[in-house]
Amino acid sequence: MGRVPIHSTGPVNALNASLCSIYKLGLQTSNDSLTSTLTLTPSFSFFSPINEARRMNPLHLEPFHRPTLFERQQVLAQVEGNNNSIQDIDAEIRALIQRRQKFQQDNAFCQSVLAPVRRLTFDVLAHLFDHYVHSYEGDPWIVAHVNRTWRSAAFVTPSLWTGIHLELDPVAPTIPHSRRLGGREYCASVRQLELALYRPSNNLLHIKLASPPTLPHVVRAHIPSMLHLVSQRMDRWASLDIDGAISHLPGLNTQPFDNLEKLVMRTRDTSLLSLINKTATRLRSLTTTQLGLENFEDAEWWPTLRDLDVTIPIDQSLRPQTQILTRVLTRAVSLESLVLDFHQIQPGCTALAVLPNLRRLALFDIPQLLPFECPNLTHLQISVGKRRPITSPAPLPTPSTPIYLPHLTHLTFQHPNLAALSAIIAPDLVELVISPQVRIIAPQVNDNALRSIWNAERRQKGTMLSPRVLHLEDLHVSAETVQNVLELLDDLQELSIKWVRTDHASMFNSLSASTARERSAKHPAGGSRPLICPNLSKLYFYDSSTLRSEDTLSMQYSLQEVVRVRRELGHPLKSVICRWPNGNEMEGIRI
Repeated sequence: MGRVPIHSTGPVNALNASLCSIYKLGLQTSNDSLTSTLTLTPSFSFFSPINEARRMNPLHLEPFHRPTLFERQQVLAQVEGNNNSIQDIDAEIRALIQRRQKFQQDNAFCQSVLAPVRRLTFDVLAHLFDHYVHSYEGDPWIVAHVNRTWRSAAFVTPSLWTGIHLELDPVAPTIPHSRRLGGREYCASVRQLELALYRPSNNLLHIKLASPPTLPHVVRAHIPSMLHLVSQRMDRWASLDIDGAISHLPGLNTQPFDNLEKLVMRTRDTSLLSLINKTATRLRSLTTTQLGLENFEDAEWWPTLRDLDVTIPIDQSLRPQTQILTRVLTRAVSLESLVLDFHQIQPGCTALAVLPNLRRLALFDIPQLLPFECPNLTHLQISVGKRRPITSPAPLPTPSTPIYLPHLTHLTFQHPNLAALSAIIAPDLVELVISPQVRIIAPQVNDNALRSIWNAERRQKGTMLSPRVLHLEDLHVSAETVQNVLELLDDLQELSIKWVRTDHASMFNSLSASTARERSAKHPAGGSRPLICPNLSKLYFYDSSTLRSEDTLSMQYSLQEVVRVRRELGHPLKSVICRWPNGNEMEGIRI
C-alpha cells in the first residue's frame, strides 16, 4: 500500500478511527510493506502527548479555534466542577483554621493553668496585695476584679481596707469617679461607712475627715450618724487626717487615741488637739499647715516623734515661733525627719537645737543655711518656698564658717545664692541638685558662685564637693564655667542639664575635650589625652528655651561628636537622652 494522501477536512474523529483500524491491521498481519509504507502526516499524529492532552481537555485546542456547542458545554462543566472543588478546599481550610485557633486557645488556657501565680497561696497573695495598696496607694478593687480567687484573697485580707475617707460636706458632696479617694475608701453615706468599717475587721484604721472650712447653715441628717459610727472606734485609729472644720459637726464622741501614730492637720480647728496631746502617746508623725506650734507645746508625745512637717502661715496674729520651735525640738530627741516652712528664724551663728538622730532635713524660706546641729544628716534640701508662688525669697547669707557633714549623701539646693554652697563640706556626697529657681540672674553672678564652689584650691585641700550625680536646673551660666566645673569632677557618673541658658554646643564639645590640667602635666602633646569626666556614663539634657534651627542642629552635631569621640577613646556614654524644641513640639535624640 502506498502513501495515503490526506487532504480531507471532514470530521477529525472519523478519520482518526479509520487510521487507527488500519494501523492495528498492519500490526496483526506483520506486513512489513504495509508498516513501512504507512506514513502519517505530522498534523494527525494521534499518540503524541499534545493531542492526548487536547483530547482529554477541550481547553487545549488550536489557537483561534472556534469551539463548538459541545465543547462550550464541556468547558462550562469543567469550570463549575473546578469551582466546586475550590469551595470544598476553602471549607476544609476554614475548618482547619478554626481547629487551629481552638488548639491555640486550649494551649493558652493550659499555660495559664500552669502559671506560677496560680500556685500562690492566700497568704502570699495577701502579702502582695498589701504591698501594692500601701506602698503604691493602689486600689484593692482592681485586684478584686481579676478573678474569683483574687477576689476572695482580697476580701479575706482586712489590711487592704483600712483607709476610710469620710466626706462630711453638709450640702452636697462631689462624687468621685472611683470608690477610692486618696488611697482610702470613699464614704458619703451611712451604708457605705458600715461596709467600709466591716471589711477591715479589727485592724487599725486610717481615717480622713473632710469638711468645709467654714460653718455651714444646714447639716445633713446622716453626718451625725457617720461621726457616731466612726468615733466608736477611736481606739483603732492609726492615722488621722483632718481637712476642714469639724468642731461644729455633732455626733463626734471623744475617746482616747491609744494607737494613733500619724496626725495631719490641714485646718485651724483645735477641737481634738487637747485629747490628742494627752492620749496619743504613740504618735510618730505630725504634719501641720495652718496652726502655730504653741498648740502642740504641751503634748506628751514629743520624745517619741520621728517625723515632723511644720508650715507656719504668714499671719500677724501668731506668736513668735522661733523660741517655741527651739523648745519643742529640744524635747524631740528621736526626730529623724524634719521639714520646716516659715521665715521667722533669725540669722544667727549658734544652732537652735541639737538633733543627733536627724537624717533628713528640708528647709523652705528660712534665712539660714543650717540652723540646727545635725552631724548625722544624710539628706539636705534648701529651697525658697513650698506649695506657694515664689515672690520674695528670704535672704540666705553665706556662712562665715564651714559646715562639715560627714554622712551627707544627697544635697538639693534651690536658692539664688549659690555661693552659700561653698560652706558645705561633704566628702561622701553622691547626688547634688543645683537650681537657683530664678533665671534672670546675671550669668556673672552664677559664674563666680560656681567657681567659688569648684576650684583647684578646694580640690587640693579636699573640701570640694565631688558628687557622682550632678543636676543643673534653672541656671544662666557660661559654657566656660560649666567646663571648668566638669574638669574638676573626675568621679562624675551622671550629668543632667535642664533649662540651663548657655552655649550648649560649646558645653557639649567640652565633654570630648582633654583636660588642660592633665595634658600639660602628665600627658604631653602627642600622647593619649584624658577626657573631662572620664567615668561619665549617663547624660540627660532638656531645654525648652527659644532656639533657632541652626542652634538646634549645632547641638545635635556636637552631641554626636561627643558620643563618637568618647567611644573611640574607651570612655563611651551608655545612655544619652536629649530633648530640645522644634517649633511647638519637643524633639529629642536617644543613644
